[in-house]
Amino acid sequence: MSTIHSNNDLRPNPTFGSSSSTSSLNGSSSRTSPKPKGLKKLRPWSLAAHARRKVGTGSAEADEHQTAETSISTNTDKTNGHNDGMYDYATLEGLPYQDSRVRVHPDQSPRRASDTPQVGIGSTRSQDGSVDGAEVEWEEESDIDDGRVDAYSWVDPSFIGSARLRATPTVSQSDLSGSGSGIRSNQTFQNTTPGNEVAELLENAGTAPSPPAQLLPDDSYAMLLAYQSTSASDSGHGHTPSTNSHAAPLSPVLPTPSESGILRNPNPEWYELVDRTLSDSLSKEELKRQGLWWEMIKGEREYVRDMKTVCDVFIQPLRDCDPPLLSPESRLHAFIAEVFSTSQQIYHAHVRLLGRLMERQRHEWPLMTTATDILLGTLLEIVELYESYMKNYPFAEARVRREQERNPPFRAFLSQRNTYDLTRRRDISVFLSRPVTRLPRILLVLEALYKVTPADHPDKEDIPTAMEILQGVVKSTQPGIESAENKIKLWNTAERLLFKKGEVIELDIADPKRTLVHMGYVFRRVRSETNWHGWQDLRAILLDNYFLLTRDEENGKHVVVSRPIHLDFLNLMSADGVPERRYDSVTRYQRKPGGHMLEPVFQPERLMFPFTITTSSGVNGRTYTLCTAEEWKEKIEGAKTLRKFDIEGNRTFAIHSITVPPEIRDPIMAADTFAWHNRETIAVATSRSVWLGWRRDSKTFRELIKFSSGHISMVSIVPDFGWLLVSSSGSLLAYNLRDMIPTSNPDTWIAKGRLEGQRLSVPEHNIAFARVGVTKGRLLVVYAVHSRNSHQTSLYFYEPLLSSTSYGLPSFRSFGNITVPGYASDLSFFRQTVSVVTEKTFVIAEPGNPTYNSIPTFPHEIPERAMVVRMVSGSKPLAMWQVDESEFLLVYEWGACWVTKFGEVSRKGSFLRWNLTPSYVIFKQPYLLLFDESHSRAEVRDVTSGRVCEVIEEKGMKVFPIHRFGQGVVARSGSGRGLIEIVETVPL
Repeated sequence: MSTIHSNNDLRPNPTFGSSSSTSSLNGSSSRTSPKPKGLKKLRPWSLAAHARRKVGTGSAEADEHQTAETSISTNTDKTNGHNDGMYDYATLEGLPYQDSRVRVHPDQSPRRASDTPQVGIGSTRSQDGSVDGAEVEWEEESDIDDGRVDAYSWVDPSFIGSARLRATPTVSQSDLSGSGSGIRSNQTFQNTTPGNEVAELLENAGTAPSPPAQLLPDDSYAMLLAYQSTSASDSGHGHTPSTNSHAAPLSPVLPTPSESGILRNPNPEWYELVDRTLSDSLSKEELKRQGLWWEMIKGEREYVRDMKTVCDVFIQPLRDCDPPLLSPESRLHAFIAEVFSTSQQIYHAHVRLLGRLMERQRHEWPLMTTATDILLGTLLEIVELYESYMKNYPFAEARVRREQERNPPFRAFLSQRNTYDLTRRRDISVFLSRPVTRLPRILLVLEALYKVTPADHPDKEDIPTAMEILQGVVKSTQPGIESAENKIKLWNTAERLLFKKGEVIELDIADPKRTLVHMGYVFRRVRSETNWHGWQDLRAILLDNYFLLTRDEENGKHVVVSRPIHLDFLNLMSADGVPERRYDSVTRYQRKPGGHMLEPVFQPERLMFPFTITTSSGVNGRTYTLCTAEEWKEKIEGAKTLRKFDIEGNRTFAIHSITVPPEIRDPIMAADTFAWHNRETIAVATSRSVWLGWRRDSKTFRELIKFSSGHISMVSIVPDFGWLLVSSSGSLLAYNLRDMIPTSNPDTWIAKGRLEGQRLSVPEHNIAFARVGVTKGRLLVVYAVHSRNSHQTSLYFYEPLLSSTSYGLPSFRSFGNITVPGYASDLSFFRQTVSVVTEKTFVIAEPGNPTYNSIPTFPHEIPERAMVVRMVSGSKPLAMWQVDESEFLLVYEWGACWVTKFGEVSRKGSFLRWNLTPSYVIFKQPYLLLFDESHSRAEVRDVTSGRVCEVIEEKGMKVFPIHRFGQGVVARSGSGRGLIEIVETVPL
């Protein structure tokens, strides 16, 4: 399609009308100009005068094509009445073309004064609207082609000047005078009224030749809307075309909205803005194609306006609000970034897109050849912006809803913006969803365009490319949107959960991998004195790490009726039981559907399919038989499988095998790993001998200590001092590693007997256990002896000394001893004290100091019947460790609780409860390993949050006790691997 050259650009002109006569307000006629023979060129949608005509010869053909225009009424009241009710389609602020004033091309020279009628300073306007002293001149007809391309080159030349193609209505002289009755374009011309704007141009036109002007894209759009036809007979496709259009006289120009008093359609279609004869000359497919391109531009304008509202009405006021609606300031910035995401970048991209589309529309009006090239260029720029926004949209909506519920100032802020002037009374959620729906709408328009595009049109190849880009964005974001929606659903469900007070249940909802697998109703058989066959309705919630049974409350809360079951401990026992019949007591008196009123009532029933789930046995084991009409078996099994795969790929603790030489045939009773001569060394003890060798070389193992009698129960080393401790038959012996392993060559190693070890324990003492640790800044070796005559335990502390080759010098010296009530089973070292674990309590004592304290104690705010009090009084103590600077963890067979450095229960009595029954506990900061030897597994917990990290399972696993700080976790395996070591992994 040909476009208008620069020398054909439009410019304002005081005269308005393409006819030879105009009607004044009082009906009087003004002077007439010579009849034009025909239009030399039509200039689309301008403020310039259409009075330039060829000088006619007065032929019959010129008389036939002469038109009479009716001037636009200048009644101020009537005009204002129309504009007040007119829908505003003026220029949107923020477009690239913000200055809506008439522009001049720099490469154009001024036209001669005869091109346009000049209004001089001394010119006056008559009452009939004409300009005194302004002579209207007409351009003479010439057969010489000036080389300029006709703006309407696609129109049949025979239509020019005929009834089949009328000239575009133009603005009257009275409207251009600044009287205030012109086009409503208070936004198009920003801060100045159209009358003042044009009046300035008129004033300049009287003193100097007016240069050619250029309309902005929005100007043409506003004029199209302002001068749309209000005649039902001349606009739209519902009319009946004339059978002899050439013979009939030309109809006058249709009245403007100011004259008609009402805008027939504030949101017109394309065919309502063009001439009827033009639309009749087009095929049905072309009409649809032009209408779809017009729909694309209209939708883009509406979308840009809404996105501008997001930036100006929501984002910027949130940033400028004083005091801030969200504090601290970092939280406000995070909120804006999460809620509005890339909306500002999207807005600016569509502003550029809209400017290009309107520029194309202005140059090619009324028929648009194509705009697919503009769409393709923009889509490639905004794909990533939309992907990011659409994936984040569910989180943005949920964040706003959450902030509205919890932040009254923010709720008031949104309420103040829900006005007609700011948002047309639309909620913020409407604006947040606009980018999500924009691309699918463009895709629908392109699909419709493709169907009506001719086969030889370039769009037949370009539109599928644009559609493929849009479809790729929509499809790629769909999984992200679904995942985000599921995440929001998970968070909403987690917020409604109500747990029993006291127990710490860490569902780990903040983990990005956490998902809600399934949620539905299950039914449990309950019996009472009044209802032997009663049912309890429960809501089951299956996460990817927990299974919960809850009861719905009226306020939307879900009360957890039983402790959540971790999937690592959940076993599905059976799901193929005999269905049970449940009779609904509420609707029990009903008739069969379609039954007669005299027929007996029946008792409605539903079939309930039972399934049984269970946890580990022991004091914490549970079993549930639930009935449901849904299929829970596949859901639970699928969740457990995914959980297993996830844990195997992200293990916190891994199991490493330790190769044992075949020479060691007796059962292994104890083991310890350490470093010697910068080599990984392992000491393995059977009932009567100790083997030592390099960790990675089983051929280096040597039997370095051998007893003729006795039973070895412990083997460990004293770090940095080179002593190997061996406990045999109640005696504690120390062997010097420098004497036994002087070099790294196994051939130089020396075997020792029982008498060659240094005895630490007193001969009459039968030690219960021995430990190596640091307290008071000293490395100490301590062993415990249970009293035979009283129910108490004596602890003896020794400090190792640097070994000397001189004979007779002591290697250990006594550091002190203490006596505590009860039989001790374990001991932990702290900075200044030690914690002794007895059958009923924990005793805090200081080496060498006879005083001690028993913990825990309870503050006054914890009632006597609290769950933590019952746990402490009725459960067996296992160990105590320091978890941070001022907090300690007391571990019991039933669970655990936190205490302060003074031994008082902290965290308001919160406690942990194990999923198994541990027989031994090991602390590896910040993890707690609870070993259940009867079921060959261990539960790994985070001591700070109480979160269940994973479960370690190994057939026949029996862990060896830890005797010193920093000792590795070594266990005996029953799966044929011999020895195994449980090693903490390093995050990748």
